[in-house]
Amino acid sequence: MVETNMEDQIATVIGQIDDGLKATTWVKDAWIQIQRAERWSFMWSEGSFPTVANQAVYSLANQNRVNGDSVDIYSYRIPASKRFITPIDLNLVRFEDNTGSPTRVAEYPDGSIRLSPVPDAIHTVKFDLWAAPVVLSSDLDVPSVASQWHKAIVWRAIVNYAREQGKEWTGLYTAATREFNHIYADMQRQYLPPLGRKVPLTR
Repeated sequence: MVETNMEDQIATVIGQIDDGLKATTWVKDAWIQIQRAERWSFMWSEGSFPTVANQAVYSLANQNRVNGDSVDIYSYRIPASKRFITPIDLNLVRFEDNTGSPTRVAEYPDGSIRLSPVPDAIHTVKFDLWAAPVVLSSDLDVPSVASQWHKAIVWRAIVNYAREQGKEWTGLYTAATREFNHIYADMQRQYLPPLGRKVPLTR
């Protein structure tokens, strides 16, 4: 449920038809758009996975990740050795078979990674992870952003609605865009703090 503080808010997403169905669809799409727009702190977590001796390639599942999430390729690290793993072009390590503690990481187009040297033991690798966008599909679903920002979703949905209606709704489109941008700017200040690159002890 999206908190709108409006008297006519839709009470359920189940069984909606016609205008009600369109409204719930616009809200769902708006929330997806907002989640995809930035690397929000409310979507961040620290991911981790254990390496396997003599295994160089790690799929999304091996990394405890899912389709649609994202990582900072510069954030892969081995806390035990206090070292970050340096990103490198895949072709430079694609066929490497030397073993040791990984110092380099390359990414495949599907999000899998290759570590170099090939791990010679179990190492815990950690990284900064942003969750995949979540679709609002039931009455119990609540956006992961604080309720004070839910109106950003509503205004984004109204923007989408007005755009679809054509030129006769230009006034609503302009007003909704202005309201959305105002709340969105506040969200950016709240959830996109200036983060400096973590400086490892060694690289």
